[in-house]
Amino acid sequence: MCIKMTKPRTAHWGMDAPLQIRVYGEPQPFPKTHTAVIERPGQQSRLVPVATDYRTRTNPYTHKTEKYDRGYKRAWMKLVTQTVHRYLVDRDLEPFPKNHPVAIGCLFFLTKSPSCKLLYPSQPPDEDNLIYAVRNALKRTTEKKGRPGRYPDGVLFYEDDQIMWHVGPEGMVWATEKHPPGLIITVQDALQIQDEIEEWQPSVQTVLI
Repeated sequence: MCIKMTKPRTAHWGMDAPLQIRVYGEPQPFPKTHTAVIERPGQQSRLVPVATDYRTRTNPYTHKTEKYDRGYKRAWMKLVTQTVHRYLVDRDLEPFPKNHPVAIGCLFFLTKSPSCKLLYPSQPPDEDNLIYAVRNALKRTTEKKGRPGRYPDGVLFYEDDQIMWHVGPEGMVWATEKHPPGLIITVQDALQIQDEIEEWQPSVQTVLI
């Protein structure tokens, strides 16, 4: 026998319109990792993953390549986390609970260098790497070394696998005076746009055995 599931019609936030959260600062991709060798006296060397989260430049005096601006990608993710968290706290809003469907969109404003002749930012960093950094910045933080995470329930949502629909605006464009470098996050409770979603997925039928 097949029965139609009863769908909840109450939005998690009780809002039928999307929210837009503005984050200022140069968007950065999620830091990639490389393998480093750790050697300590009297111990066997071991390989550990290390985040590639720094810039490089040539020292004008030694003419050697050196690292600087360490942690700048993580700093961007922290800025996203803090901005969104403050936005929700100021409006007495809770993050979406586990398994609750979320619709989201990210529009990035990137700084165009004077030497760049491209009409649009169709170049690195890849859009999916920018989005990946934002999603990781907005999910829950887990326990590390016995210490609880600062956001055990999430910043905007419990886990980024809850994102199952996209809302506009989305993409990457050059920053302008009107829209300085940064990001606009558009988020909406997916239960509020069920009619749009169900054009592609009709109401679920559950088979009872």
